Amino acid sequence: MTAEPLPRVLPSAAWFSACGLPLEPSDLSDARAYLYSLSAPAMTKVEPVASWDHAERIIRNPAWDTIWWEREEAERKALLAQCVRQFGEAPALDHLSIKAGIDHEVIHGAAALAAARSGVADPALTRAAAGAASMAAHGHALAVLAEAGDTHMFMRKYGLFEGGRWPLGIVRGVFYLF
Repeated sequence: MTAEPLPRVLPSAAWFSACGLPLEPSDLSDARAYLYSLSAPAMTKVEPVASWDHAERIIRNPAWDTIWWEREEAERKALLAQCVRQFGEAPALDHLSIKAGIDHEVIHGAAALAAARSGVADPALTRAAAGAASMAAHGHALAVLAEAGDTHMFMRKYGLFEGGRWPLGIVRGVFYLF
């Protein structure tokens, strides 16, 4: 397998552009597909988040369900181990770096701009948003390198970000999508 870079989708993605807007049927469908790939309970509700302040309250909520995070972390480790077995450690990390092509400044700038448009100038919140998007881009690159397929949880989650949303997580059986 050659380590050809992915098309540069990061600068042209709609990072955070749909945050706060009403959820479209496609957003709900994409969120359901992500939850299904995550093996979340079918009864998990999908709720919109209308503001950056509400998003902050959700990500700081101590009652968030760790199951989705643990599931993603276990999958991240499993895919990385698979890639290391296939390529060797150094080549796998090199391939992953090339495939990710993450432009953190572009992502952070998009988060800061979207927040500023809503009157929010909280650098910690924009860093949290950008960090979550960067992790999704990294997971996407890992799934691509491992040839995990389009229905993989990391492909689905990246799609939510790419569509302008910020998946905040699950709190008390509700998946919040900003």
